[in-house]
Order: sequence, then structure tokens, then C-alpha cells
Amino acid sequence: MALGYRVRAVISSVAATAVLGGLLTGCSIYAPDEPTEAAEQVEVHEELRAMLPGELRAESTRITVGTESGYPPFEYTNQAGRIVGFEIDLFDAASDRLGLKYNFQDMPWDSLVDELYASNVDAVAAAMSDTAERQADSDFVDYYNDSDAIMVPAGNPEGIKTLKDLCGRTVAVLVETTQAAALTALNVAQCQTQPVNVVTFETDADALAQVQAGKADAELTQWSTGTYNAKQVGSGDVFEVANTEIINPTPLGFRFLKGDVELVRAYQAALQSLIDDGTYGEILKKHDLSEGALTKATVNNQEQ
Repeated sequence: MALGYRVRAVISSVAATAVLGGLLTGCSIYAPDEPTEAAEQVEVHEELRAMLPGELRAESTRITVGTESGYPPFEYTNQAGRIVGFEIDLFDAASDRLGLKYNFQDMPWDSLVDELYASNVDAVAAAMSDTAERQADSDFVDYYNDSDAIMVPAGNPEGIKTLKDLCGRTVAVLVETTQAAALTALNVAQCQTQPVNVVTFETDADALAQVQAGKADAELTQWSTGTYNAKQVGSGDVFEVANTEIINPTPLGFRFLKGDVELVRAYQAALQSLIDDGTYGEILKKHDLSEGALTKATVNNQEQ
């Protein structure tokens, strides 16, 4: 499918999802200091650049990438107002390796896929889980392995440890996510007599705020984001991750329209190059995410 690569019309960002200002007793969990390590210098590899569609090799060409900047450590707005994070650094490095320029567009989570389908963005970098259902109309370049975290107040007053412990409780979750789908499946499989009261929110921050306010017993989110928030919010004594066992392990990937084969293969090759030369590992280390590292850059969770 030809996308007609061009500089896209600017889509207004939603400031409320970027900075929580005052949510957690005056502390914004989504405006931390950016890690101070110097950015890795990434050289263009011309043989990888040659894998791009011909129209993307012009110096003036840019693609547009959709993101939602309220999901640390993958993407968040720092105190200087810039969108930063692990996935931002990684997409930047892969694009540099390809010699490809891009613009980020910050937008609500639940509009990202629609904008991709409408060709208003050429890719999505937003910590999206690569699932079989999503592969029906999208292709993923996988960059990380993650799982789910049950977020509860520090001290875990309700003694929640497993997904089944959520039966009969109110659980907050980001709308239209694999975590929301997991809670729906839980109601069908294990919580028929005491279903989970699933409440969905437009941002992960809003969902987590329900737990602090006592309006939800727990939040279900991605493990990396949950552990990050457990460490960062307050003095690390506001929330904790309740589960010790791995829940719903899933790869995360950059998302492209099905059929953009050359662009997908180029980013897969660029990411593999970053894995092979150690740049990927350095970016993971910078963000304290080495635990979920991949050794192979896959497409749709399959080696090609």
C-alpha cells in the first residue's frame, strides 16, 4: 500500500496525558528528569538505507510517527517539555541508522491506530503489544519483551497477588489495550460469579490515579511501566507491583500498516544492526530495561 510519504498535517497533542501536574500529592509521575547519559552516536549504514522504499531516500523526506507521551519509561514528557523515553531513543537510533528523518505526533492512545489506518501517520511507536489479532491488519517490528503488572497501593492492603485475586474487585486500565482485553477474558474464564468491575481510562496516568484515590483496588498495566511507577512516584512508597509471577508475556513492537513491506524490513534490519553492535543494549541500560532484551529483531514475533 503506497502511503504517499510526506510531512503530515499536525495533529494536536493532548497536554493532559503528557504531564499529570498535581495528581499524586503534587508530584507528576510523567515528568521525571531525563537520564543524563550521553546519547549514543549512530552512523548511517548505506546498505540498510538502500532497503527503504525509493521515495524515502530523498534527503528532504520525512515520515510521521504517532506516539502517546504518557507511558514511561517508553515515552513521556520530561521537565523541559520534550518527549523522551526508551522507545523514543530506540526509534531515533533505528531511524538514524537508516538515514531517515521523521516527526513525532503526540496524540491520544485510542486514536493512534485510526491515524495509522488513515495514513495520517506512517508508523506507531507507543509500547504496543504485538498480538495475533493486531497482526491481521498491521505488521510489527518487535523490539522488547514485556508482561503485565498488577499495581496496588504500597503495602498491598487487599493481599492481591494473582489475576484471579481481582475477581469481584474494581480494576482500572488503559482503554483498548491488551490489559483491558485480559480483564474481559478473566471475567469469562475465572470470574463468572464475581466479575471484575473493569473501568477504562484515556491515559495510564488516570487509571493509576484511581488506585491512589481508593476508587479502584488495582490497575493492570505493562510490567515495565508498573515497576517504573512503583519506583518513581513519591519516594517509592505510593504503589507496588503485586504479582511476582509473569502474566501475559508479549513482545512490543513498532507498528506499521500491513503491506509496507520495505519499510518494515528496513526497520527490522536497522534494529538488528543496533542489537549486533551493542547500541541496543546501551539504550536498554540507560533506561534500566535490560531484563526484556531481545537477541533477534523479529517481525510479527517470527524470525524472517
